[in-house]
Amino acid sequence: MELVIPDASIVSREMEGPWLTGGGESGALLRSFDWSKTPVGPIESWPASLKSAVGMVLHSRHPMFLWWGPELIQFYNDAYLPSFGVGKHPAAMGQRGRDCWDEIWPIIGPQIAGVMTQGQSSWNVDQLVPIFRNGCIEEVYWTYGYSPFFDDAGCVGGTLVVCTETTTRVLAERRLRTLSWVAEKTALAFEPEGIVRGAIATFEEDRADIPYALVITIDPSSGQQRTEMLGIDRDDAGRLSESIGVRRTGQPLEPLELSTAPLPGGPWPESATRAFAAPLLKSGTQVSRGFIVFGLSPRLPFDEAYRAFLRQLTELIALAYVRLDAFRLRAAIEGERTNLLLQAPLAAALLTGPQHTFRLANPLFCQLVGRETLVGKTYAEAFPELVGAALPAVLDRVFTTGEPFVTHEYPVSLDRSGSGTTQECFFRFNLQPIRGDSGEIFGMMATAVDITEQVSARRVLEQADREREMLLAELKAASEAKDEFLAMLGHELRNPLSPIVTALELMKLRGDPATSREQELISRQVGHLVRLVDDLLDISKITRGKVQLQREVIEVSNVLAKAVEIAGFLLEQRGHRLAIDVPRRGLLWEGDPIRLAQVVANLLTNAARYTDVGGSIRLSAFPKGAEIVISVLDDGIGISPELLPRIFDVFVQGKRSVDRAEGGLGIGLSLVKNLVAMHGGTVTARSDGPGLGSEFLIRLPAPSAEQLAAVPKAVPVPYFLNGAATPKRVLVVDDNDDAADALGEMLRLVGHTVGVAHDPATALSLLDALEPEVALLDIGLPEIDGYELAARIRGTASGARCQLIALTGYGQAYDRARSAEAGFAHHLVKPVNLETLMRIVAGELDPVPG
Repeated sequence: MELVIPDASIVSREMEGPWLTGGGESGALLRSFDWSKTPVGPIESWPASLKSAVGMVLHSRHPMFLWWGPELIQFYNDAYLPSFGVGKHPAAMGQRGRDCWDEIWPIIGPQIAGVMTQGQSSWNVDQLVPIFRNGCIEEVYWTYGYSPFFDDAGCVGGTLVVCTETTTRVLAERRLRTLSWVAEKTALAFEPEGIVRGAIATFEEDRADIPYALVITIDPSSGQQRTEMLGIDRDDAGRLSESIGVRRTGQPLEPLELSTAPLPGGPWPESATRAFAAPLLKSGTQVSRGFIVFGLSPRLPFDEAYRAFLRQLTELIALAYVRLDAFRLRAAIEGERTNLLLQAPLAAALLTGPQHTFRLANPLFCQLVGRETLVGKTYAEAFPELVGAALPAVLDRVFTTGEPFVTHEYPVSLDRSGSGTTQECFFRFNLQPIRGDSGEIFGMMATAVDITEQVSARRVLEQADREREMLLAELKAASEAKDEFLAMLGHELRNPLSPIVTALELMKLRGDPATSREQELISRQVGHLVRLVDDLLDISKITRGKVQLQREVIEVSNVLAKAVEIAGFLLEQRGHRLAIDVPRRGLLWEGDPIRLAQVVANLLTNAARYTDVGGSIRLSAFPKGAEIVISVLDDGIGISPELLPRIFDVFVQGKRSVDRAEGGLGIGLSLVKNLVAMHGGTVTARSDGPGLGSEFLIRLPAPSAEQLAAVPKAVPVPYFLNGAATPKRVLVVDDNDDAADALGEMLRLVGHTVGVAHDPATALSLLDALEPEVALLDIGLPEIDGYELAARIRGTASGARCQLIALTGYGQAYDRARSAEAGFAHHLVKPVNLETLMRIVAGELDPVPG
């Protein structure tokens, strides 16, 4: 396809502006990069579409990424930089996509191919896409979408990626589940063995974070050691124990990071070579009950979040021992209760009385709420900023009803700094009532965990989701605007065609031999224009799934004869030799004959355009197994290897020389592909190269015996335009004077009595004298539209029984449905098929408004 490219200086002036300015580190890198060494070439030669895409990426605060061209050359913005980690940036700028992302190409490659070759968008939520960064393959999760970005020719020029790394949230949710499960499985354990077994069972559910685990506990009274393992054998357990210096006389009291021999990596193929050991401390002392060794994932960095998770696991298990100790020692003894609370590994406090006076609050609780001391203060005295808030009422309810309060996320506005300024905090906490020996409630135990950072991270993600929904809404609105434009385009193009077609038919009926050559010329060119309009609107209908097939059983020879008739003039004009090898009978097919004729006619006209004058074209059809094969073979200019994979894409054309004036819009082959696919078939193109001709092969499923029996064969209805069998009184209303007058003259020639009006007022004035039996109404009339005029005609005595027929340039499904609602018996799209119109006026065709 030849594209008219504006002068380079004009393009440069048009693209001047801030699109390449700013962009932070990525913008500076992009401006300093030598793009002439890449397939996209120097910046000044970039097409407007690429500049627009790069400008949008650079100026977005959301992480965005762009692959451009067949080599998928990369562009990205500053918001995307944290996703690279260490190692890929800045080398990724201008790099080929496959070279940069070799480790995940099996995952993302097919998705990118779907965008680049078929324009298929995709959206993935919390998708695991492990990438190589920070020196290893990492477990990384993304929420991302791939969308096509079209070049100046309207083809897919690149793939735009809008993404958010959700690794932090996904890992936090997974680890929170594990912590909750550990708490649940150890809460009701009444023996130390039950605690360990519950913990190991939970670790088994989260092997991605804990590839293996070793739990060694020591009975504080007997010194007996017990070992439980997950994912390793006893030899491995022995080596791990030795590596952290486990001795009878001394236990490790601080968490310890280890380098180990290769051990199982859990769900990952890599071995785990690092571990984290943490002591299980006896309550109130620095004496160890034992320790836990967690294998560290080979695909996750051992960051603060990972460390905090493993320490929380250890603390929960230690807390289970604390609860078990409390149960065994009957924690009603106040001194022991105080000691347990103060040494608890999570924020905890004890409140008593209806004023909720703090009797105990461990250091973690004081630190959590930003207070140096709480003991002896009522809740209102300790937190004056919360007076009148919802939380004090919650404490009152627990104290009054004895019902525990448990929440996973609770907002509290706290003055943590003591400056008088509150900040919004979020806690996961619970309140458990405490009863005396007689069962009365005298206080409550409060435990809390700060989750403010997790909530903030989630809110950022939710905001990104809202922005994505807004973007999708904008895209939908743009699509609807496109459909409205195409409908208006079809209307405006069809309106002037209607009187031209009618005038031609009048000239033929009058038999003027002096203008027969001119008539044929106009007829051919109008037919070509009608097909271009129909192709354009068919593409829109197919993309929206609005095309409905009218299936019937028919001889393939009949369909191909119609296709040859459509393409015949161009074949004859260029002096082509057309050979037809199609069985006249016996090759039956089930489908829409009009659409198949359109498909084959497109292939024949395509062959005619790209075959030199006097060339040969062969049309053949034959059965092959369970398929019917239709072939269009020519000895024309052929297809280049680089064009062949894209030959069926919309707006793609081979290069035409100046003598090939019978051109199209570059949508014919795309129509062919889509219409054949709707019939369950395929179409392929092959060529040995430029100058060696080409062949297009259509493969359609052959009908089964059951299908042939179930689908009735179409029976053509003969029609003769020699005169009306039963003359009718017909009212024609159209604000296009030429269209109305020509159609009225045609109806008179075949014997009907006709009244013609160019506006609604004139049409209504003709009703009493004409008493029309049929009214042909244009929809887009001045003052009132065709729908309102139809209602007024039906409301008069002269027009109450008049059959209404809509003549319009609007042919969308919505337009047909509206005609039916307005009482029209038929909905005809301009230019009207006169044979069909005459049959409708004569009453030979049943009403089909839609």
